[in-house]
Amino acid sequence: MKRRALLAAPALLAAPARAQSRTITLIVPFAAGGNVDTVARLAAGELTRRLGQSVIVENAPGAGGTIGTERAARAAPDGHTLLVGVESPFTISPFVTPGAVRYDPLRDFAPIGMLASLPLTLVGRPDLPAADMAGVIALSKSRPDGLTYATSGTGTSLHLWGEIIARRSGAKLEHVPYRIAAQIPADLMAGRLDLAVLTVTSTGRLVRDGRIKGYAISSLEPHPGLPALPPLARLPEFSGFEMLAWQALFAPARTDPAILRRVAAELDAMLADAGFRAALDRVGMTPWRKTPGELTALLRADLARYEEVVRLGNIRAD
Repeated sequence: MKRRALLAAPALLAAPARAQSRTITLIVPFAAGGNVDTVARLAAGELTRRLGQSVIVENAPGAGGTIGTERAARAAPDGHTLLVGVESPFTISPFVTPGAVRYDPLRDFAPIGMLASLPLTLVGRPDLPAADMAGVIALSKSRPDGLTYATSGTGTSLHLWGEIIARRSGAKLEHVPYRIAAQIPADLMAGRLDLAVLTVTSTGRLVRDGRIKGYAISSLEPHPGLPALPPLARLPEFSGFEMLAWQALFAPARTDPAILRRVAAELDAMLADAGFRAALDRVGMTPWRKTPGELTALLRADLARYEEVVRLGNIRAD
């Protein structure tokens, strides 16, 4: 019981044991079954074991993750609500759908630490006449209408990576947003699209099997799932540039610092655990350890980067 009490807010320390062991809700701002939900459920199981307190996942999907994110921001800061925050609702949606975002990503949340990251990939139809990324850029410039590239929606990190590629290289790329992302690989293989930006977990097997072409990955280093796929950063105009989809743990702002430190310590130990790291690897995710201060610095950097991309591209969600 003493161990459980450590997670309770100071006001609960003198409360009955039943109150001290109240369930912790881990909000996932997306539907069940995706990458975010999968990682959240792995984390919830580990945190339950380490904290000695039940942690359950609650899916709150809608509006590109902003509904669940806002719900976490408005929750009581008593240590019983946590959030798996994702880059899009934190650092992109405030600029793409400003009217729908009723929270401040820096003021309304207390960062605890990073969970995992996932690189993006640029892939092409199997008969696209370009051998590498430089060839893709040259091919797009040679065609009056350029090349099409699909993503899972306007204003996503995938869309913005495509916009950054076009802006930095001068490539002529036309964005094709899909409402049902699962349809993109089929349309790509059928030749109805030229290119697509998808996560490495969505493209790995298709590239390895030769059903689509792989051109670039958004991480600085190759990914174990696609070791032959070169980082975009190897091109001179993208030197040192990295863009990752990420998942991190947050609490509502004003949560007691003692609670945040306890959860952060357990999260850090969890990410150092070989078994948990192997579980993340099996679902294509890379453990990414960052302190609360480092996570805040990443948020600030991403907000500045994406604000510029959205402004220059005049990007607004449908």
